[in-house]
Amino acid sequence: MENLTHSLVGLLCAEIVVRARERRRAISAWSRTALYATAIIGNNLPDLDFTYSHISGERFGYLLQHRGYTHTLAAAFGFAIATLGALFALAKWRGVRISAAEWRLLALLALLSPLLHIAMDFSNDYGVHPFWPLNERWFYGDSIFILEPSFWLVLLAPLLFSYRSKLVRSALGLVLAVALGAVWYRPFVPARNAVVLTLLTVALLAVARSRTPFLRMLIAAGGFVLVLTLFVFCGRVAKSRVRERAAQAFPDAVTLDVVATPMPANPWCWKVLVVQRDAEQYFVRVGRVAVWPIWLDAQSCPYDRAANPTAPLRPIHAIADPGLVLSAEYRIPIATLRVLLGTRCEVQAFVRFARVPYIGPIQADGSRVLGDLRYDRNPGLDFSDVPLGPGQSQCPQYMPRWRPPRSDLLF
Repeated sequence: MENLTHSLVGLLCAEIVVRARERRRAISAWSRTALYATAIIGNNLPDLDFTYSHISGERFGYLLQHRGYTHTLAAAFGFAIATLGALFALAKWRGVRISAAEWRLLALLALLSPLLHIAMDFSNDYGVHPFWPLNERWFYGDSIFILEPSFWLVLLAPLLFSYRSKLVRSALGLVLAVALGAVWYRPFVPARNAVVLTLLTVALLAVARSRTPFLRMLIAAGGFVLVLTLFVFCGRVAKSRVRERAAQAFPDAVTLDVVATPMPANPWCWKVLVVQRDAEQYFVRVGRVAVWPIWLDAQSCPYDRAANPTAPLRPIHAIADPGLVLSAEYRIPIATLRVLLGTRCEVQAFVRFARVPYIGPIQADGSRVLGDLRYDRNPGLDFSDVPLGPGQSQCPQYMPRWRPPRSDLLF
């Protein structure tokens, strides 16, 4: 997820802790501020991997180090200890006394916040490997788009009135306005979805305005859980439908993976990549699936019409029904992938990241592109593309030992 959503999740966590505590006992002003700061900053700490990602080079640094060591359970405990240490030092420097009960609340948020960051990053198709060093495989949630404005709406609309500071309220109101503008951005969000979300936001604002801060917190938490549950449920339905129909359409192929990504603010439409193989060939079938065809069928689902991918896709019409459309495919002999893997160190590094690898056609100078179809949008080099020259390039240093996502294909 992007950092605005991580920060808003932190804000919600602080609201839950503070409002629940204040129903029984008051919290000192210093500790109250510390709780909000701990939750919001803690929900962003795992992204500190940008400080060292360069150790694997400009191209491989992001692919191999982002969502790496800092996105693990071990790191979450380390962040919690560092946060509490910083708070202790700051309180001692300022001469502030913090009660044992308030320290327990701070410790709770110091640990929970980075864990929530990892959980939110797990929710999309990029994945995390939280159990390193005990388990070095990637885990993917395939449930939330990398930027989901629905979260902004259901969190900000109820909480907007809970803060006395005009500056804070103005900032949150500005973000809410941007979120509403985002859902009206076409073609990714259908107009009917934008209308529903706009009406929901207005209703949340109207209801929350006259409620207590505790009730506003409950409304925000309930909205967040509802949106998250809806996307997770629809994602499971989408992947199940794709696996079932792919098995019928391609009976000789084994489905290794189904990558599902929802459209922003749209749990009913999903982009899918069906990763398959047979005895000799590797296939990726590209399409769209509609979870609720009565509301929006697969043909009407929005997609990135401006995309011009590097991967040599060819059109197919294997499946076409109201719930699922597969429109293109990529295929290559498995032996070709394995030969490159055995002879090129760049490929050996890249497969530790690539969930849906592809190899572009050989150019006149003998070069080609190695990429991941999850993020292949432009004819040039996207962030997940690696250029392969005709000769051996400099191998990336400090290569983490992540288990290649496509070990079931390459080894």
